[in-house]
This record gives sequence, C-alpha cells and structure tokens, in this order.
Amino acid sequence: MNFGRLLRSAPTLWGLAGFLVVLAVWGPWIPTFVLTLLINLLLFASLAYSMNFIAGLTGYVSFGHVVFMGTGAYAWGYVVGTFGWHPLAGIVAGAAVGLVLALGIGSVALRFRGVYFAIATLVTALAARNIILVIPALGDGQGIILNLGFEPLTWFYTIWVILGIQVGLTYWVTHGRIGYGLRAIKSDEDAAKALGVDAARLKLFVFAFSGLFAGAAGALNVWTLSGVFPEPAFDLLFSLQMLAMVIIGGMGTLLGPLLGAVAVYLPHNYFLTVAVGAEFIVIGILVTFFALVVPQGIVGALRRYVPTLRGIIE
Repeated sequence: MNFGRLLRSAPTLWGLAGFLVVLAVWGPWIPTFVLTLLINLLLFASLAYSMNFIAGLTGYVSFGHVVFMGTGAYAWGYVVGTFGWHPLAGIVAGAAVGLVLALGIGSVALRFRGVYFAIATLVTALAARNIILVIPALGDGQGIILNLGFEPLTWFYTIWVILGIQVGLTYWVTHGRIGYGLRAIKSDEDAAKALGVDAARLKLFVFAFSGLFAGAAGALNVWTLSGVFPEPAFDLLFSLQMLAMVIIGGMGTLLGPLLGAVAVYLPHNYFLTVAVGAEFIVIGILVTFFALVVPQGIVGALRRYVPTLRGIIE
C-alpha cells in the first residue's frame, strides 16, 4: 500500500497524528502559561479516550471511572515517595495498577448491564476512596506530599506520548475484528452472543485498556500537583467530565474524545476562576443538548451537516 492510499484510508488518524507532531515540535517554544493550559487540555483528552474505550465502544456507562484515576494517582505517590522511583516509572506503576484493578472490577461489574453496571462502578469508586483513607502507608487519610519541582515540558511530553498511544489503539480496536464485535455488543448484546461474539472477553479487554490509561492520567495529574490527596484524587466530577466529553464529542469515534475534551475543558478552566460552581450547570446543559438534539455528538453533527466530511471524519 503506497503512502497516498494509506493517507486516504485513514484521514482522521493521520490528521490527529499530524496535530500531535506539530505539538511535539512546537512544545519547547510554547510560553509556560500556555503550556500548562495545554497539558491540562491533553490530560482531559486522555481521560476522554480512556472512557471512550468502554462507554463509547460498548455503551456501558461508568459513573465510577475515577476509581482508576485515583488508585493510579496513589500508586504513583507511593512508589515515588516511599521507594524513590523516578516519576516516569511512577506513571507506569499507576497505569499497571489501573489495569489490574480494571481486570478485577470488570470481571464482576461487567456481568451487569445498564443502570446496574453504572451503580456498581459508582459504589466501587466510593469504596476505594474510603479504603484509601484508612491505610497508613498511603498517608492515613492526609495524602502524600512530595516536592518534585516544576517540570512543564516533561509533563507535556509524557501526556503527549500517552495520548498518542491512545489514539493509535482506538484506531486499531475500531478498525479490526474486535471493532466489529464491539459494535455488535453495543447494538444488541444478546444478538451478538447468539452470533458467536465472546462479549465477556471483549468487554473486559476494552475495560482493561480504559483502566490502564485512566490510571496513567491520574498519576500524571498528581505529578503536576506534587502531591496526592484523597478528595481531589477520587472526585466524582472527573467521572462526569469523562462521560460528558465522550457524549459531546461523539461516542465510539476517533476524533470525538479530543473535540469533547476541548468543549468541556474550556468552561471548566473558566469556571475555576470566574463563576465558581457553575460548571455543573454548563456541562449539564451541553450534555442534555447533545443527548437530545445531536446524539452522535460533534463528530456526528459534522458528518450529517457537512457532506464533504462524511467519508473523512471518524
């Protein structure tokens, strides 16, 4: 397959790759203030892609997805603070803990469907936070305070790599046999099983990816804060933001999580400093609008109303 044919076969993937390459090249010259905003935006995008693996591709809505983010954060804080690991190694530890926890939770919770699955994940997140509060090695409820310095360029390239891997995996999953099975599960799980789709294995497969990347993002998030604290690490607002980004951008799409991250991060950043407390209202309005008027999200709207994009954007 020549390059031109490959480019035409996956324009959205190559567009995202080009976007990431431009960011990587431009990174050292970005002003520090803008770079910190960009790091947080990419962090939101990473969380959106992690949620997209389960909610977007299978339709299973997780209200407690922050459990992977929080445990990944504490894994990072523990290995860096107790054993003196390099923060980048701590990111790997956070991702590994998120993966293992996702396999454990998923093997049980994914037996439920619909609202029962959502409630099961929510309860798991609340239980994890309460367990963390009583473990002396994890700060005994007070958190883990570290002083690692201000390293925005390192943070930027770390989240850049994580996001690049997520984009590539999303494309690989959605454009292979796994993707056909996941679409069948999302459409009608019982019918998919009747046709021979191993629904349990496929759901656990993408749920594991989801937990892994949420754990890595959680670890990076607390690295930028130089400390881990229970309430922020397990804040359920993160779960709601992840869901909102996927719904607004376009569930199960390749570009949607990034567009949704932009749509959610901008009001989030604004309301942190100006209209504190109004973020829930704005995000709620956006989610309601897209769920009722444009259920396919921004990507679906672009496909529908801009004919030239139908064969390009995904």
